[in-house]
Amino acid sequence: MRIKSTLILAAISINLGACANMFIDNRSPEEIVAERSQERLDALMEKDMKGLATALEYTTPSFRQHTQLGEYNARVAGRGYWNEIKVNKVDCEENVCDVIVDMTYTLPQLGFPTTRPIDEKWIKIDGVWWIYHK
Repeated sequence: MRIKSTLILAAISINLGACANMFIDNRSPEEIVAERSQERLDALMEKDMKGLATALEYTTPSFRQHTQLGEYNARVAGRGYWNEIKVNKVDCEENVCDVIVDMTYTLPQLGFPTTRPIDEKWIKIDGVWWIYHK
């Protein structure tokens, strides 16, 4: 009976170890940040308060602690003019990533689309990447 219990415990341990490995993200910081940045941008492209609230969840915990949704809305004012926004390039060093985003927008006064680069800074806190706002 003792051997059977030991074998069962060993099998459970192996399975738990295998499950833990399923949650390890082996991607590069650049890949992870590119994905998180694009998810945030996609949420902002929804151009509604739900998308805004989702985008706010990608900011640092300290920023969220001191920023109301209305304040964040003012910070990303102009998103109503956005046609497309996508991550172009990500460069990381240790716990900081510089992201270049290509934003295409159309201003009513001009009537034609314009694309310009936007710089983002992402930082890693407690193993999670967050967009950094001053």
